[in-house]
Amino acid sequence: MRWPFAVFAMMCATAAIVMAVEAQTDPPPRTTPPARAPRILPTPAPLPLPSNLHIPVYKPGPIPFHDGETLLYRASWLGVPAADARVLIARNKQHPQWWTGVMWLNTSPVVDIVYRMRDVFRENFDYVSLQPNDIYIIQHEKERLDQWRVTFDHPDRLVTAIKTSRHGKITTRRFSGGDPLGPFSGVMMALSQPLKPGDSPTFDVFSGGNRYVFSFKVIGRERITTALGTFNTLKIQPWVLWLSEGSFRSQSRETTVWVTDDARHLPVRISSDVFFGEVYADLIEISQSPPSPAAPKEAAKP
Repeated sequence: MRWPFAVFAMMCATAAIVMAVEAQTDPPPRTTPPARAPRILPTPAPLPLPSNLHIPVYKPGPIPFHDGETLLYRASWLGVPAADARVLIARNKQHPQWWTGVMWLNTSPVVDIVYRMRDVFRENFDYVSLQPNDIYIIQHEKERLDQWRVTFDHPDRLVTAIKTSRHGKITTRRFSGGDPLGPFSGVMMALSQPLKPGDSPTFDVFSGGNRYVFSFKVIGRERITTALGTFNTLKIQPWVLWLSEGSFRSQSRETTVWVTDDARHLPVRISSDVFFGEVYADLIEISQSPPSPAAPKEAAKP
């Protein structure tokens, strides 16, 4: 279930929709601190990045998203609407040195019966370099309600992720080495590169409590038609080279992403194999929102 989320880290919110299918839009849930005393688990030693991985250093190119732009993606499975992902990326008004990206992920009423999701993802990252500052996630899936707070210590090359469960259980994960990107900063960096058929860039991306190193290959050009129109696209296939939680390897699925064959490289479609059939997620709407995104409210620390 988590492998498609690695693709989301590269190609925006569309791949995260697949999570809902393998398992109508309401406002994101407001959370409250647990009433009971927190149960804090021991802090582990940092998990190092394997020394045999070569991850190039990239510089940002043309930014693929416009300030205050909202993208709406809709996923379907066997022709049935499965989930919506609404994505907003804007310059932060209070901290103009940051971009802020927010995604609201909601399963459809049909999927709600089996696996209800109301997730929110937010990342603050540098407006120029795209270096991530922090990530905040609400995972509200069925009876589960977790919050992730992730911080990046770039001088010491250390990422710290703290998860607080509905019942006050606090789990810490730490990762060392390299200079990973976040889900939105990773998208921006990847899509800003000059892509062409045959390219196979590699990225180090952190999302929630897991770290992914993956490549994607631009396998060719294709003209596709969606609800928004007909586009000349680059067809891309990603694959995982390494991830911090090894058990997720067995859940990898073949995924294909189509991005516009222009300077923006806007993701317009993604398909992913699931346990039966395929999920298709298409970009169905682009709109302009107020410049400052309405980020999810964080619950007070217990």
